[in-house]
Amino acid sequence: MQPQVSPFILGVDVSKDSLDVCLTRKNDGALQHQKFNNNREGFQRMKAWMKHQGCEAGTDTLCCMEHTGMYTRQLVHYLLARGVHVWLESALQIKRSIGMVRGKDDKVDAQRIARYALLHQQQARCLSLCGVTLERLKDLQASRNRLIKALKSIKGTIQELLPIDPVSAKTLEQVNRKAIKGLEKSKEQVEEKMQEFIAKDGELKRKYDLMTSVKGVGKVLAISLLVYTQGFCRMDDGRKLACYCGVAPFEYRSGTSVMGKTGVSKFANKELKQVLHMAALSSIRNNGEVRTYFERKVGEGKSKMSVLNAVRNKLLHQVVAVVKRGTP
Repeated sequence: MQPQVSPFILGVDVSKDSLDVCLTRKNDGALQHQKFNNNREGFQRMKAWMKHQGCEAGTDTLCCMEHTGMYTRQLVHYLLARGVHVWLESALQIKRSIGMVRGKDDKVDAQRIARYALLHQQQARCLSLCGVTLERLKDLQASRNRLIKALKSIKGTIQELLPIDPVSAKTLEQVNRKAIKGLEKSKEQVEEKMQEFIAKDGELKRKYDLMTSVKGVGKVLAISLLVYTQGFCRMDDGRKLACYCGVAPFEYRSGTSVMGKTGVSKFANKELKQVLHMAALSSIRNNGEVRTYFERKVGEGKSKMSVLNAVRNKLLHQVVAVVKRGTP
């Protein structure tokens, strides 16, 4: 969500225990600095201080801060509930815009963030209230991944031991039976809770239904894409998303001497790439059109992995297209 020009800009440098806050006005660019605790009491003091400066700390304010994970969460929720436009910007993006700097100071960092937001507020990508739901989905997704790893670890050990020492493998299976059932039950409950959160948010539910209307796209991929693209607010371009997932092919050559193979970049979201890989395999099995394409390309001499990567790419572009178009 991109806000209109805000008369007040708030730059915040967030740490675990404190907030360095810099307030500036669009009309004169004057900077006012103050430090507060990173808790509910500190937020209320910050709001009172802003009001003293003539700022209502509501829809008249654009707050920009670097994304520092959990440390920004409470503040983001507090500001969104009061109508403040909240912009979480990449630390690298802010650093690149400033150029070379020497030293580090929290007060100066807050001033730099405020100046950056003042200059670039037309390009601001602000969070919506559904951002809170997306955060909770991300937490649940991380919990699901941990449960899956725990299950794989226990089951994998039993399977490896089975051909070597069946008696010991059987013993391990017996003593871990309750743990396996408990982990599987927890995984089911996590997935149910994720569906519950999506169902309560109209906009996310609409996008989720659009994505799952594409053959091969299941609930795991749909939720992963919602989380990592911030509900397609942060990334809604098929090519950029393909690059982020590590499925966009890049040439490797220079002049006449360097002629490497075309391949994908290793700088990618490995977790999302794995989920997309499984979705592509499902699409080849269940979607006749995709299966025909896969068999035809392999028959022409293309490697299976190369064609599979093309299927992953097509799947992503289809997802982006239906979300943008708004029709299944």
